[in-house]
Amino acid sequence: MANVVSITVAYQPDPDLLEQQLRALASQVNMIVVVDNGSDNVSDWHSRIAADTGARVLRLAGNVGIAAAQNAGIRFAQEAGASHVLLMDHDSIPEPGMVDALLAAESRFLSKGVNVAALGPVRIDRRTGSLSGFVRQQGAKIGWVTCAAAVDGLVEADFLIASGSLIPVAALDVVGLMNEGYFIDHVDTEWCLRARDKGLAIVGVCAARLSHRLGDSVVRVWVGYWREVPLNSPVRNYYMFRNTVLMMRFAPMPWVWRRTHVFRLLQYVVFSSIAVAPRWKRIGLMAKGVWHGLNGRTGPLAVLIDRTTTDGDAV
Repeated sequence: MANVVSITVAYQPDPDLLEQQLRALASQVNMIVVVDNGSDNVSDWHSRIAADTGARVLRLAGNVGIAAAQNAGIRFAQEAGASHVLLMDHDSIPEPGMVDALLAAESRFLSKGVNVAALGPVRIDRRTGSLSGFVRQQGAKIGWVTCAAAVDGLVEADFLIASGSLIPVAALDVVGLMNEGYFIDHVDTEWCLRARDKGLAIVGVCAARLSHRLGDSVVRVWVGYWREVPLNSPVRNYYMFRNTVLMMRFAPMPWVWRRTHVFRLLQYVVFSSIAVAPRWKRIGLMAKGVWHGLNGRTGPLAVLIDRTTTDGDAV
């Protein structure tokens, strides 16, 4: 029988939304773990969450990044005897039966002799109501596969967004933990690349649903078709560009994905320089991200600035 431990990484969460998530998880998992990644507003939710939902709260000394926080929760779950971990952002809400649907899909793959690294739900953007597909390489192109085109409600994907992903602990033993040097952005992508390189499957499950919000806000742009583009802070642009370059240099990435990532970064530069303020700050941090990625620099941006200033190098 599966022993599922959910791991929610929280940073300055909305306490009411977090409690809503944990109540939705309570009937679906065996244990709830909340990793507080250095929040300031702990008096608003720590004791209440633990008392009302039975969650175990792990409080970190500061914001160590999403990867390190996830790893702290994973280690706790492993010590607690978990068979699976369910990764969650603090603002995602699982629909009823989500975890059971993910476990059932894993069983179907295992019955065929296919080992699974991670299984993820369809994401519903609660701002727009749009349903996500799953991303997969198709020949020389990267495309979205929707559930309308899924075989038996399952999609073998190239990667999954971390929130809502169910990961067997056995897969973590093969693939390893999250890359803490990335701090935030593309942590899930890089892990999935390693998993696929080990021959494990990444699976999208159409029967599983998760209410989610990607980015700080979203805009619709015309690129031959209407596309919803999530917007983040300029600092997040830095991490996206830096970690994309790091992935292209060091991760086991097919050439089709490398080409796609280069094109995506160029698109984002053009889009940000035209449509998204503060334009020059964003472009400057994107350029810094590329430079740091080419130089193999990892970790949080503030530490990198402090280090390079101390060393006398340009940042």
